[in-house]
Amino acid sequence: MTVELHRGDVVWADVNPTLGREQAGRRPVLVVASDLFLAKADTLAIVLPCTTADRGWPNHVRLTGPHLELPRPTFVLTEQPRTITRDRLGSLLGRVDVTTMREVDVWLRDFLALP
Repeated sequence: MTVELHRGDVVWADVNPTLGREQAGRRPVLVVASDLFLAKADTLAIVLPCTTADRGWPNHVRLTGPHLELPRPTFVLTEQPRTITRDRLGSLLGRVDVTTMREVDVWLRDFLALP
């Protein structure tokens, strides 16, 4: 990927291979790593996979942002954080708004037992 990454970016990714109930295939992912991590570990990214299936789960946060270009309503799976190589990443789809990122952070803190 040639685009500089930032926390809150949504990019296409090929997350195969996967095991079990991990999300598979080419799909949008939300970058949740800090900008400092992304600058220092410039070959990796910590992301959350996204889906267009609305299961009605409160921790599946709908992605919103003023310049976010998604073909369908898309939800981030906050229970599935994953560190991937940037070689898996494709084009930038945009960035989520502050409200969406805050809601994602609430769920990450809960799942990862962070203060």
